[in-house]
Amino acid sequence: MGLSLPEPGEIHTLAGFKAALELLRAGRSFKDLDNAVSGRLPKTTLSDLFNSRKGLPSEATLEVFLCACSVPQEQQSTWLAARRRVRDSSDPRADGLIRVSQADPRRLGVHAAIEVPGAMGDLPTYVERDTDTSASGVRALISRAAEKQHGGLILLVGGSSVGKTRSAFEAVRVLLGDWWLLHPANVAQIRSVAQDPPTRLVVWLDELQRYIDCDDPLEAGIIHDLLNKGAILVATIWPGRREIYAALPQAGQADPHAAARELLRLADTVDIDDSFSLAERKRAMNAAMQGDVRIQLALQTSDYGLTQTIAAAPELMRRWRQASPYAVAILTAAIDSTRLGVSPPIMTALLRQAAPGYCDLRQRAKAPHNWFENAMEYLTEELHGAAAALTPIAHPTGGMGQVAGYEVADYVQQQVAQQRHLSKVPEECWQAIADHVTEPADQVRVGQAAALRTLHGYAELLYRKAAQAGSGEAAGRLAHLLTDQGRDDEAVQTLSGRVDAGDQSAAAQLDELLYTLGREDEAVLIWRKHAVAGDPHAHGRLIEMLYRLERVEELREHANAKDAQAADRLAELLSRKGDEDELRERADAGDRPAAIRLAELLTKRGREAETLSYWRSRADAGDQYAVSRTAELLTKMTRDIEALEYWRERADAGDRGAADRLSELLAGLRRTEELRKRADAGDRHAAMHLAVLLSNLGNIEELRNRANIGDPYAASQLSEMLTKLGLRGELRERADDGDRHAARRLVELLAEEGHEKELRERAGVGDRYSADMLAELMLNMGRDAEALAYLRERAAGGDWRAAGRATKLLTNLGWEGETLSYWRECAQAGDRHAGVRLTELLSWRKNEKELRVRARAGEQHAAVQLAELLANLGRVKALRERADTGDSAAVERLAALLFRLGIEDELRRRADAGDWHASGRLAELLAGAGRLEELRERAEAGDRRAGELLLTVNRKRVRS
Repeated sequence: MGLSLPEPGEIHTLAGFKAALELLRAGRSFKDLDNAVSGRLPKTTLSDLFNSRKGLPSEATLEVFLCACSVPQEQQSTWLAARRRVRDSSDPRADGLIRVSQADPRRLGVHAAIEVPGAMGDLPTYVERDTDTSASGVRALISRAAEKQHGGLILLVGGSSVGKTRSAFEAVRVLLGDWWLLHPANVAQIRSVAQDPPTRLVVWLDELQRYIDCDDPLEAGIIHDLLNKGAILVATIWPGRREIYAALPQAGQADPHAAARELLRLADTVDIDDSFSLAERKRAMNAAMQGDVRIQLALQTSDYGLTQTIAAAPELMRRWRQASPYAVAILTAAIDSTRLGVSPPIMTALLRQAAPGYCDLRQRAKAPHNWFENAMEYLTEELHGAAAALTPIAHPTGGMGQVAGYEVADYVQQQVAQQRHLSKVPEECWQAIADHVTEPADQVRVGQAAALRTLHGYAELLYRKAAQAGSGEAAGRLAHLLTDQGRDDEAVQTLSGRVDAGDQSAAAQLDELLYTLGREDEAVLIWRKHAVAGDPHAHGRLIEMLYRLERVEELREHANAKDAQAADRLAELLSRKGDEDELRERADAGDRPAAIRLAELLTKRGREAETLSYWRSRADAGDQYAVSRTAELLTKMTRDIEALEYWRERADAGDRGAADRLSELLAGLRRTEELRKRADAGDRHAAMHLAVLLSNLGNIEELRNRANIGDPYAASQLSEMLTKLGLRGELRERADDGDRHAARRLVELLAEEGHEKELRERAGVGDRYSADMLAELMLNMGRDAEALAYLRERAAGGDWRAAGRATKLLTNLGWEGETLSYWRECAQAGDRHAGVRLTELLSWRKNEKELRVRARAGEQHAAVQLAELLANLGRVKALRERADTGDSAAVERLAALLFRLGIEDELRRRADAGDWHASGRLAELLAGAGRLEELRERAEAGDRRAGELLLTVNRKRVRS
C-alpha cells in the first residue's frame, strides 16, 4: 500500500495541486531545483510554489518547475491542464459559486462608467484609495482575516458612487483571486451555503440593506456560522442606512432594528470618503497622464467627486434639474416611495397614480395625453452608457422583456432624498403605495413612516394588510397604534387573532396589554382556554398572571396537581406575604420550592440558626439538596470547622459527593495532613485535591514521591511542574520509565519546539502520541505529502488512528479517488475499521451501487449507510422495499423519513403492525402537532414512547 503519485488528470483542488507538486519535487532541495534551470527558480518563487496558502503559480513558472523536475515535454501539457482545471473548476457543494478572479465587477455592483471618446474597457483605471493600504483599511482587514483563517465581516460605508464597491472588488481580486465567491440572490442562498461552505469563501453583500430589509432578513447567527468556518464577508452600505440601524429606540418603543444592530457589531468598518485626498488626486493625475480619458474628464469637474463623475452623477443630477414637471413628478414619487420603505421594483401603476400629487393645478390641466409615457422615456434613457435616472427591472419569476417596475439610480436617490428629508409627501403618493404595494415587509416599513408622521389612517391601513398576510410584527404595531388611540377592544381583538395562530410575541404583548388595562380576569380566561387546549406557553402565562394577581387559592390548586411552575410561584408569593406556616407545611410535604423560600424567609428575619437546623433535619431525612445547603450555610456563617465535620461525617458514611466537597474544603484550608491521610486510605477525591495543593505550594519532592508510588494525580501535576521549571532531563527520564503523563507532556514540548528527530525516534519505538504529533508537525510546516506518506506507513503497521488521519488529509487534498482506493485496500486486508470508513465515504459520495453490493455481501455497516443515503435522498419506495425484507437499518430510517415528510397514514400502519420505530416517530408527530388526546390514547394503550413524550410535554408546560 505504498503512496503513488496522483495523475494530473485526478487533481481538482488547489490543495491537491500543491501536494502533487511536492511529490513531483521528490526531495530535491531548492538549490538543486534552481541549478537545474540555470537560476530561474529563486527561493521565494519556490516557497510560494509549495505553500498551500498561496495561489496558483503562473503557467510560465509551472513550466520552468516541470523542466527542473525532468518532466518530459509531452507530459507537461497534462500538468498545465490540471492548473487550468483547478483555476476554473466549480465547487460541487453549492450552485452560484465562481472564483473571485472570474467575477464580473459590473455584476457585483460596480457602477458603469460614462462613455467618452477614446475610452478603453468597461471601467476606468483603478485609482488606489488611501483606505486601501492603511493599517486599518480594506486590504489590511481582508489580509488578516485570510491569514488567521478566523473569517471576517468587512463593511465599507460611504455614499452613492464614492467608489466603495470598486475598492472592495479590487481588494478581493488582488488578495483572494483563487477563493470562491458567492454573490447571493437572497438570504436563503446564504443560509444554504453556510451549512457547508467551501474552504476559502468570499460572500459578496453589496448594498447590505437589501439583505436586512426583506421578509427573510439576514441574521447574526448566519454570519457567525460563516465566520466560524473561515469565510470572509464583504459588504457595503450607505451612511444614512447604517445610522438608522445603529440608532437605539426611545424608552417604551419597539426596537425594529435590534437584529440588524447585532449583525453590524460583527463588522470591521471602513469609511470611504466622498472626495479624493491630495494623495489620491495625485494618483488619479498619474492615471490620466497615462491616457485614461475618463479620469482626465473627471479631473476637470469641480462640482462632483471623481468617482461620482465617472459614474455619470453630474449628468444624472442635470437630468433631474432640467426635466419636465411630469418627469420630475414621477421621479420624485419614486424617490419618496423608496425612502418611505418601498423596495424596488416600484410598480408602474404606483408611479402613474402618485405623480399627479407632485404637480400643481395648472400643470395637471396642461398635461398632454401621453405625459406619462414621454416622461418615462426621458427618465429611463441611459446617460453616456452608464446610468439612467430610472432603471427597468424584471420580476424574478417574470419572462424575458417583462418589466415589473423601476429602481431609482442610487446617487439620485441619496442626493434628492436628503433634499426632501423634511418635505411633505403628497396624499396621492401615500394612497398609491397603500393600493399597490403587496409585500408585507414593505407595508410594515411604510406603515412605520406614516405613524412617525402621525398619518394614523395610512399606518393602520398598511399594518392591517400586512397583518392579514401573516405578519406578526404588523399585528403588534397595529395593536400599539390602536391602543394609543384608545381603541383597546380592537387592539385586544387583533392580538387575540395572532395568539390563536400561535404567535408567542403577540401573546406576550396581549398579556401586558390586558394587565395594563386592568382586564386581568379576561387574560386569565384566555390563557386558561389555550392551556386546556394543550398550549404550554399559555399555561405558563396563566400561572404568571395568577401570581401577579396574588390568587393564592388557584395557584395552590395547580401546585397540588404537581405543577412545578405553580409550586415555585406559590412559594414565592407565600414568602412575599410572610406566610411561614404554609411554607413550612408544604416544605414538610416534600415541596422543594417551599423549602427554599422558607429558608430564605428565616434568614431574612435573622434566624440563621433556625435555618441551619431546618436544613440539617431535612438532610438527615435524606434530602441531598438540603445536604448542600447545610454545608453552604455553615461556610457562609464562617463556621468552617463545623462544615468540615459535617462533610467528614457524611463522607465517612460513603457519600461520594460529600467526599469530594470535603477534599475541596480541606484543600482550600490547606489541611495537607488530613488530605494526605484520606488519599493514602484510597480516597481519589482527596488524592486529586492533594496533588493540586502540593503543586500550588511548590512541594515538588512530595509530588515526586507520590508519583513514584503510582499516584496518577501527582504524576500529572509533577509533569506540569517539571515543564514549568525547565527540568527537561527529569521529564524525559520519567517518560522513558513509563510515566504516561510525563511522556505526553514531553512529546508536546518536542512538537512545539520542532524537534522532529526525537519525535521520530520515540514514534519508532511504539509511542503513538509521538507519531500523532510528528504528523501534526509536518502538516504545520506545509509538508502535506510527507505527512500523508508517514501516516499511511503507520496505518499499514496497524495504527488505526493514523489511518483515520490519512483519510482526512486525502479528503482535504481533494484526492477522493485515492481515498476510496486506500480504504478498499485496507478493508480487503481485514481492517474492520477501514470497512466502516469506506462505507461512510461511499455514502457521502452517493455511491449507491457499491453500497448495495456490499450490503448484499453481508456488510452491516454498508446496509446502515445505504439506508442513511436513501433517507437523505428522500427515496421512500426504495427504503420501504429494504425495510419489508427485514433490514433493521432501513426500518429505522424509513420511520424517520416518513416523520420528516409528514406521511402519517403509513407511519400509523407500520406502528400498528408492531414497528416500534414507526410508533416512536408517530408519537413525536402527534406531540409536535399538539394532538395530546391522541398521544394520551396511545400511551394508555401501552405505547412507551407516547408515554414519555406526554410526560415531557407536561413538564415543559409547567416549566415554561
